[in-house]
Formats: sequence, C-alpha cells, structure tokens
Amino acid sequence: MSTSGVTACNKTIQRLIKRVARRLFAAGNLTPAKVDLLADFPATRASMPEYYQLDRFADREDYHGRLQAFINVKAVAADWDHSSGDRGQLSRVTLISPAAASELLGMDLPWEVAASAIENLNAVATPKSSPVDNIIEGWQHGKSPGGVAAENSEQFIDALRVIEASRSMRAYENDILLRRLSVQLFGDSKRIEALARPLTFILNDDQTFDGESVFASLGLVKHPQPMLISGPSSCAVKLENQAIPLARPYLGLRPDVIIGIEQNGNPVNRIMTVENLASFNEAAQDGSNPDDLLLIYVAGNPTPSLLDAYARIICSITPKSLMHWGDIDVGGFRIASRLSDKAKLNGFNLDLWNMNSAQVVSDKAERPNDSKIDEVLKICQRHNWIKEIAGMKQNPVFQEQEFMAWEVPK
Repeated sequence: MSTSGVTACNKTIQRLIKRVARRLFAAGNLTPAKVDLLADFPATRASMPEYYQLDRFADREDYHGRLQAFINVKAVAADWDHSSGDRGQLSRVTLISPAAASELLGMDLPWEVAASAIENLNAVATPKSSPVDNIIEGWQHGKSPGGVAAENSEQFIDALRVIEASRSMRAYENDILLRRLSVQLFGDSKRIEALARPLTFILNDDQTFDGESVFASLGLVKHPQPMLISGPSSCAVKLENQAIPLARPYLGLRPDVIIGIEQNGNPVNRIMTVENLASFNEAAQDGSNPDDLLLIYVAGNPTPSLLDAYARIICSITPKSLMHWGDIDVGGFRIASRLSDKAKLNGFNLDLWNMNSAQVVSDKAERPNDSKIDEVLKICQRHNWIKEIAGMKQNPVFQEQEFMAWEVPK
C-alpha cells in the first residue's frame, strides 16, 4: 500500500476519535456508554479533505484497503455511493468502536488516558487539596492544568512525591540538598529541577515564580546557603555552646545552628533583611552604618530554616523596627510577604525599605503587565504597606534591587 493512502485513512479515523474525545471532555464524561462513542463523517470535501486530496486512483484504493482493515476489526462502518460502482466512492464513515480503532492505530484513547491519570493521581494525593482537585477537574475536561496534560501525569505524581518527602524529612527545619533527594527518589539528580512548574502549580504559586524560589519554599537547596549577618562588633551570634562576635563586613553561619543574637553594648533597634547578595555586600561594607542596625542576607527567597533563624534573631533582640529591602517586582514582594508573615507570627510588623516604585526613575525600569501589578497591590494591601500601594499606582514599574544604591536608613 502507498504511504499517502494509508496515512490519509489513519487521519480520518484519528479525527473521528478526536471528535468523540471533544464531546466526552465537554461533558466531563470519562466512562462513556457505547452510544457516546459513535461518530461519523459524510464523505465530502469539507468533512474528509484528506480523502479528496488523493488524486491517484491507486492512492484512493489504498485508502479503501486500509479502511477495510478497520471494518474487519469492527472499528468502523462504511457506506458507499453505489452509483460510482462497487466501492468506487465513499459516502460516509462511522466510528463504532474507538477501542478497536485505537488498537489498530497503536494509540491510546484520550479519555482513557485521562481516567488512568486521575486514578494514579488519586492514589498518591492524600489528603486531597484544592490544586489536586483542580488538576482532576482539568483532566476530566481535556485540559492541561499547570501546563501538564493527562498523558504527562507522572509530572504531578512525582511533584507530590517531592512535597511529601520534603515534609517527612522535616526540610522546613533542616534544608535538604535538592539533587541528593532527587537521586534518592528518582535515581536522577536533575529530576526535581524538571518539576518546577508542576510543583509551583500544586503549591498554589503563580507561574512567574521561578524554580529556585519554589524549591526554597520546600526547604530544598542546590547548595546550602549561610545566613550572612552584618552589625556592630558588640553583638555576637549565639550558638548552642558559644557566642561568636560579629565581624566586618559580615559573619556567615548555617541558619539552623543560630539560636539568636547576644547584645553586649548599645541595643540593636533596627533589623533589615536584604534580598540580593550584591546589595547586601554594598550595605554591609558601608562604614557609616549606625550601631543600632543589623543587616541580614536572606539569599533570595528564604528557605524555611532561614526563616526560623530570622524569627529566633528578632525574638532575641526585640527591635523597635523591622525592615526589608529587595527587588521591586512580584518575586521581591512575595519574599517580603514571607518575611512579614514570619514576623507577625512572633509579634512584630515588617516595613519595606526603598521598595516604593514612585522613587524609581531609572530608564532600566520594567513596565509589567496588569496582572503582575495587581499581584503586588494585593500583597501590599494584606500587609498594610500603604506607601508602596500609592507608589505602585502612581508609577507602575518594576526595578531590580541592584539598580538601586544603598542608602543608610535615618
């Protein structure tokens, strides 16, 4: 048989299966009755263009021969225009058994793929969560929630395994090496990194949230990040059996070993967290910083263990003011929000420092879309950051922290 005739016939049957799939997904029906599986095409140029594009008689005959193979396994029925001779011209093709047709085509039926994906997801999603319910509903209707189609269901299943593993290993207390966990779970050091998008969806984060931030929120790190602290030499970092004096420009320690800050001179009244390393270094090496100011580098999106160390530090100092300095964008405000949530749990309020877009005048500023602006405004409203709300409405731009020079807080 010619390739063109066989290929054209296969295409007709595949389109009939897709027609059934669209109808079933529209109804969310993954367990159809026999009558739900019927579909047909009249043999017209509009309905079966692949058939009429076969100009050679031999190609048309090969189409008919391939169609007969589907008829023989009771996958389809065919009506013929007898005025054109015995089987000279088709008048209608009817799909009667998608299962038999798919077996001959060597393909899986879309609704069966979706039903299997949902069953497999249900087996690992305990207890149920809102994102999992959304995934199931999406697959029932032939959609790709979080960009993951039902045929790629293992992405969500593996993502759930990662979340469960990080929680069972108490990664929220002690950061876990991401690639080591990936090897332990999947025998592949980079598998977890490939799951950033489904992890983001399950954790209810916006798709603009980058992979590193998602991993950090689970306590998974490629390389353990020390907490960098800059402040007066009269202060010392308290560990379990000792206290280490702060050194200029900063001291770096693993977050989980930090118990708090010991003050041996004038009290620290202000603590400022800084998102980016370059900006932290610029701030830490400024010799004009006041003695009542403590700077902490949070390594981008802080891990759970860093947030816990932050809480222990602020509780040990009880400062008059907590501030955060970071990027003026969705990610920067989300980081500030996580720090603010941790502060509130311990009885403190967090203010923002130099994150008011009204002050941005650089030609390097980004003009974000409305959805990103709305996201920032919602975060600011939740934390009562009034000045930043007004600034974003007045000058709706984003600016990376590195474009803003360090200014000593007055």
